[in-house]
Amino acid sequence: MKNYTFPKWTELPEIDLYMDQVITYINEKLKDTYFYDEKFITKAMINNYVKTGIVHPPVKKHYTKSHLAYFLVLTILKRCYSMQQITSLLHIYTNMKDSTIEQAYDLFISRFEDSLNDVFKNNRNTILFENANPEQELMDNVIQCIIYKMHTEYTLKKYEQE
Repeated sequence: MKNYTFPKWTELPEIDLYMDQVITYINEKLKDTYFYDEKFITKAMINNYVKTGIVHPPVKKHYTKSHLAYFLVLTILKRCYSMQQITSLLHIYTNMKDSTIEQAYDLFISRFEDSLNDVFKNNRNTILFENANPEQELMDNVIQCIIYKMHTEYTLKKYEQE
């Protein structure tokens, strides 16, 4: 898990994808972050995210780079948070002052990677924003919760394999 990286905005596919391609892409990108036989994302999950309005509907059955960003973050957040909480968190992150969806996504992924690598390397998180605004503090708290859960799952899996 040390030095694990997630795709940045510019690394997400430029072409629109069909649902099966989205599922394959997300599952491939997140496979090393799940330590049990869990479903990262399924057709039913995607349909539910669209139906409930968490994610905008696809255009002519095509999912865009924006959809992929939402699905990646959603899949990360659902480890610890309810759909209602995730909806609120996504609304906060995508509406941060002077921030676009691209910037919000890259900031979240960057903070997540830094914290993930720090916790798996040092067993504690030392990565914090300097002069953080309330949204950034919330982001760090959310990320730390998820990463400590991941670290616990990883450690438990190692014990089970011994």
